[in-house]
Amino acid sequence: MRVRSVLAICALIVFLAGCSAAGSSHNPSTPTPTKSMSAAAASSTLAEEAATPAAPESSPVVASPSSGQAWADSKIEMWKENSGIKSTKGFLYPYNLMTSWESPEPGALNIYLDNSMEFGVQSPEPHQTREDELRLMGRIMFESVGEASPELESVTFSTEDGKNSGTYSRARTGADPKDREAWADEKYTQWITAMNDTYESFCGAEITKLEIYRSCIPDDPHAYISKVHSPAFGELVVTIDDGPWMDGTYDMPASSFVSSNMMIKINSKAATGEKVQKLKVVARDGEDVDVALRKDWEM
Repeated sequence: MRVRSVLAICALIVFLAGCSAAGSSHNPSTPTPTKSMSAAAASSTLAEEAATPAAPESSPVVASPSSGQAWADSKIEMWKENSGIKSTKGFLYPYNLMTSWESPEPGALNIYLDNSMEFGVQSPEPHQTREDELRLMGRIMFESVGEASPELESVTFSTEDGKNSGTYSRARTGADPKDREAWADEKYTQWITAMNDTYESFCGAEITKLEIYRSCIPDDPHAYISKVHSPAFGELVVTIDDGPWMDGTYDMPASSFVSSNMMIKINSKAATGEKVQKLKVVARDGEDVDVALRKDWEM
């Protein structure tokens, strides 16, 4: 089944990464101001990086500790070291097609691939696009260096001719970690962005709202998340409303299915000190409850 193959991608990516190198609540249907570009509601939109002041056009751009060629080089070196190789040519295909890299702005790493790259090798599913493949490559790099590089915001892989590109980002909102509501908002935003990373091409639409995903896979309990609550830093409590998912394919039970997947997707975008340590899911009005711990879902 195509849906099941898509749902299996998360576990595959985690495997590939190892080889390659007072409480407040958040209601997904209630607009919540954030610093993201994509909307007024962090719960119903994808978030992008918090905007950074641009230098006047007449002024030269001065490299910061998280930008410039030296910083970009250091991230590539870290990736090679973590992968046990001395040259980018030692990476598996198509990562060994890297020709150059740069950091045009703080936290952003752009990596260029030789135009000879053959698409469809990594992502054989018919619905997956070239953007999906390149975005997946960004995630693989994130899995290697992201946790130890809190300043890293995004990785973009592109072919040298500029015709193909894909970006994997942290989707931070700039939340104050001491603000329980803002922190819960950010974790939700990172989760829905990760859902878009996986399902955009499958669903044929950018998943900026939960309703879009629900219309695509109506029997998935993820599509019925109604509340995200943070009782303490590092902890989330997620509530799922009743719906067509009940007694369906993914009700295994729903709480355990959602808790593990949500934990993996959020933490794939988080750096050290930002990850969810404990994620509790409540479904069927409290009759179905599961708690996922970070230590149980990281390789």
